[in-house]
Amino acid sequence: MELPAINTIKEKIKIHHLFLMVGCIYISLSSVSYYSGFLALFSLIFFYLSYIVGEKLYYNLKLDSLIDNTNNNTNKYKINYSKHYKFGLILLFIGILFIFFNLLWVRGVPLFDPASRRFLNVPFTALSRLLLIGWAITVASNLNMGRLKILGYSLIFSTLIMLLGYRTNGMILLLSMLFVTYYSNRIKTKELIYSSGALFLILIAMSLQRLYTIGIGGIPLISRIDLTMSVFDIIVKDFNGVFLGLLHYSAIFSYFGMASGARTIIANNIGVTSVSITPTIFGAVIGDYGILGIIPYFGILGIFLGLFYKIAEKLKGVYLGVFAIVASYLIVSIETGLLDFDVLLYYLFGFILCIYISIKSILISNFKKNGKK
Repeated sequence: MELPAINTIKEKIKIHHLFLMVGCIYISLSSVSYYSGFLALFSLIFFYLSYIVGEKLYYNLKLDSLIDNTNNNTNKYKINYSKHYKFGLILLFIGILFIFFNLLWVRGVPLFDPASRRFLNVPFTALSRLLLIGWAITVASNLNMGRLKILGYSLIFSTLIMLLGYRTNGMILLLSMLFVTYYSNRIKTKELIYSSGALFLILIAMSLQRLYTIGIGGIPLISRIDLTMSVFDIIVKDFNGVFLGLLHYSAIFSYFGMASGARTIIANNIGVTSVSITPTIFGAVIGDYGILGIIPYFGILGIFLGLFYKIAEKLKGVYLGVFAIVASYLIVSIETGLLDFDVLLYYLFGFILCIYISIKSILISNFKKNGKK
């Protein structure tokens, strides 16, 4: 499968733009204290600047001349997009398979019977989310796939994953498709904005359902934002560095039954027992590592995603697919935090891809130098 030639667009809306914009919306629409709002804004700006540093690092590592789509240059990295496509299909199939295994396990549909969600098999649930990354890689590896086909299958797959009761995962799948099609130049900026508006309406509907479930009134979405940011405010005031890494530890080991979920820990500590509580990405960091923790956390995160974006935009395939997923989870993490084991694995996978390409670039560069000699 060959990668078709596509005209590159120099300026695009990038992830650090969206992260800053959505984060500022959360701050402005909530009643969070000035001090907590300042900490959140500082984190957003520090991530924004670090992201730019990551993009510069891409050129400093000389990765911009790494790929050869024509497969005619022996001194450049050749990508077999057909293998990437098949890899995506395998992950997609595994994800679909374990969705059905999970539904058979609980003998119900958690989307329509929320009480049955607590009976979901944790390993099955984690494996079912391979549907998200599998579909993203599949679409990013086949740029001949039409937009209507992508939209149709995306709606089907998002509905399928939401049957397990995890509506956020349906949003992640649709959002990742926007990123894949946008950064592979299959939709324009105007279409991205219109599509994002449609997702926003879906988010309002989901917020209505969530508020109804937990018995909170108010304006949809705004009430949810205010609720989430109020939890962040409590963490800043009363739990600054108190958890000592427990939240991120629980994000991993709760999947092995060795700890409670990170959001459950937060809920229990603020006196809520009926539901789990999302702390925002800012609250998760400050609760675990204190206020100073936001500097290395958002610094490293920004540099990594800035570098990964440039690699993904250039190479497409599995690189763009994984980037679209981690970028989608980043935007959603403004509310939820990065506190899921499978999400952390996706970030680790992306980091490994960046290391792999960097090493590949060094080897090719040395090969060219030795060849000249």
